[in-house]
Amino acid sequence: MGNTTIRILVVDDVPESRDNIERLLNFEPDFRVVGKAARGEEGIEQALRLQPHVVLLDQTLPDRDGLEVAAAITARAPGIGVILLGLDADPAMLRRAMAAGAREYLTKPFNYEELVEVVRRVGRLANPHIAAANGAVPTHHAVAMSSPPSPGRSGEVVTVLGSKGGIGRTFLATNLAIVLRSRLEREVVLVDADLMRGDVAVLLNLTPQRTWTDVARLPVGMADSEVIRDLLTRHVSGIRVLLAPASLEEAEHIQAARVQETLQELRRIADFVVVDTRGGYDDITLACADVATTLVWVLSLEMTAIKDTKLFLDLATRLGYQEKRQFFVLNHVSPASGLTPDEVEETLRVLIPVRIPSDATAVVRSINEGSPLAWNSRQHRIVAELERLAQLMAEDREELPQEPIRRRRFALPRFRNGTAR
Repeated sequence: MGNTTIRILVVDDVPESRDNIERLLNFEPDFRVVGKAARGEEGIEQALRLQPHVVLLDQTLPDRDGLEVAAAITARAPGIGVILLGLDADPAMLRRAMAAGAREYLTKPFNYEELVEVVRRVGRLANPHIAAANGAVPTHHAVAMSSPPSPGRSGEVVTVLGSKGGIGRTFLATNLAIVLRSRLEREVVLVDADLMRGDVAVLLNLTPQRTWTDVARLPVGMADSEVIRDLLTRHVSGIRVLLAPASLEEAEHIQAARVQETLQELRRIADFVVVDTRGGYDDITLACADVATTLVWVLSLEMTAIKDTKLFLDLATRLGYQEKRQFFVLNHVSPASGLTPDEVEETLRVLIPVRIPSDATAVVRSINEGSPLAWNSRQHRIVAELERLAQLMAEDREELPQEPIRRRRFALPRFRNGTAR
């Protein structure tokens, strides 16, 4: 068998099920079943000995729970892609499967096309030769960090920043991505880079099946744009989304270098890569800002937000971010605040062209229903302001920077809750 063959292990305690799955897989010329097991311990032993690319693992086994078996295999051989087969379609079960290390969760009964598609996708991630055969050329990690995107497409990385929770970064990033897609008809990828507490999946009502965790599992140098494309989740609006990990433990293992590498690769397949970040200035957020071509800073009509914006302007100058395009967005605009947008502009000495009106009822409802305003309430006045921002981004768009990412050469101030110390 050639290097492009996907090697598969089937673990199921029902002989008829094992044989039926093998029979179906044998219809595909690039699939090869290299082993079958009836018990969990036997499945673990065969997985470690045979080193298949894919393990089709039944959740209900006579000796061990399938989740335990998945965790045991991926802990000792993280390159193996486990597909858990179960009866429970509850999203909570999907989360448990992902937390156990499974890359996919198939609900029984499944059809032939669904099985083949999932096995091929997981096998491609596990076998670098398959990715290369499909046009994904491996690159060394150090090169991927600094090399410009391919001539085919050089998308814009739009990093949404803000200093504190509740300022509206995730709401803005999510709805802006949809506006860029629906109004400008551009290819858009939305990235949840708040790895520890990301809420993009909630705002879009998406069930996380593939996340940053799957990107982090890719071998060094194999985070190619076409491979990463398979890890994106499609939203009904047409945008594709890279979702945050399902657990804090998974998020802790994702390094800033991998985040930068991934964003650079996403530029190859999208016109706009919109990145949601967490508040403050941790390593991941700064990595997203470093690789960005455009920065969007979100503030509100509060003195604390104005102070935090002044800190950002100072930091942006020290890091050389003045060379990037910057847009300032005033969120939650209301006459009841006691400040006016013009007064904030005068205080900060920056232009604030986008001023999003306050409508807590509509915003909270859209979040709770997982129904973004930009998709289901397109005539809303908030959406009109986001369209203004999208249009500004599209106007006079020059060739994006192609030079390597600049390295910081001085100690950064340490921030806590938006305050330098």
